[in-house]
Amino acid sequence: MLTTKVTYALADWIRDWQKYRNADPSLDDCIKFAEWKIGNYKLKDSDLMLIESILLYETEKS
Repeated sequence: MLTTKVTYALADWIRDWQKYRNADPSLDDCIKFAEWKIGNYKLKDSDLMLIESILLYETEKS
């Protein structure tokens, strides 16, 4: 289960990725980060949708 702490960490990680690589991370990169951050837990479909939502929000161009 994605906790608030993990979702904030993911959003920060995405912003750092953009800052240092000058590109957006892929969904797979974000999933790998979340799996690493959570540890021994299999992500559910709802977790994957939340990760995708965070990625889309953080990479949306204003």
